[in-house]
Formats: sequence, C-alpha cells, structure tokens
Amino acid sequence: MAERKGGRLSVSSDRGIAEEPHTGIETLREEHRALLKELRRLDRSLARLSVKRAEAAAVISVLESLRAFLADHVQPHMLRERETLHPLVEKSGLSRQQDIRAILAGDNGLEKECRQLQRALQRLKREGGKRETVQQVIAIGEGIIEVIVEHVHREEQVLFPRLEEVLSPSRPSRG
Repeated sequence: MAERKGGRLSVSSDRGIAEEPHTGIETLREEHRALLKELRRLDRSLARLSVKRAEAAAVISVLESLRAFLADHVQPHMLRERETLHPLVEKSGLSRQQDIRAILAGDNGLEKECRQLQRALQRLKREGGKRETVQQVIAIGEGIIEVIVEHVHREEQVLFPRLEEVLSPSRPSRG
C-alpha cells in the first residue's frame, strides 16, 4: 500500500518494509560508507602484501580478516537489502528494468564469492608458501573486494536514485 506521509510516499507491505523507505535507503547508504571504508583498508593491505611478496602466513591473516568481514558485515547487509530493497523495487515496478534486475542479482553472487575465498584460503594453507599460489590468492581477494565495491557503487549511483525518484515523484530531481 502507498500513502503520503509528510510530503513523501510511504510504501508498506506485509514483508515488514520500513514505514519510511527513504530512511531505510539512507540507513543502507550509511552502511555502504562503513563497508567501503573497511573494504578499501583490506584492499590496501592485500596490495602491500603483493608488492612486498609477503609470506603465506601474512596473506592468510588478511584474507581471514576479509572472510570474517564478509560473513559478519557484508552478508548481513545484503540480507537487509533483500528484505527491504527488493520488495520496494518490486512494488515500484523498477524490477522490470534490466539494469535494476542486474544490480539486484549481484546480491545473490556474494555467497559464491565467499565460497571462492574459502577455497582459496584452504588452497593457500595446503600449498604453503608457493609464490604463484600466494599471488593468485591475493588476486582472488582483491577481485572479491572489487566486485563488492562495484556493486555498492551501482546501488548508490543507479538503484537508490531511481527508487527515490519513484517513491517521491513530486520531489525535484537532483541535477
């Protein structure tokens, strides 16, 4: 059901969508900022290890931190998005747009990325300090970070503005 509240459109359903969708989107934006800050830190750590030609133990430590961060922060964030954004997108009609569907599908790829990271960590532990393996595993970690950062940027630059526009059609567009 959609109704006007305080000059903004409020969308609600039985799925527990936030009473004020704009507040929910702003909350997700705040989470994005925190996620990006930590992902950038982890990416810099991996880049330094790569340049230093670090030992496997140092790389394992950073990748374990990345794995834990994904499990403790990124996955719960993606779940919140699925529970709040996806129903809003469906209800708004934006789900019929190909680029929006592609952004939403990106959320589902995270589990695959986490499994890939786990396999890479196991391989690194099994194969020890082989330089080639260390470099490949660093590249996998950096690739996962890149995928998540790119996904967050697409939500921020495409999904959120379109969703806000649909939810507040009388609001002047940002130019």
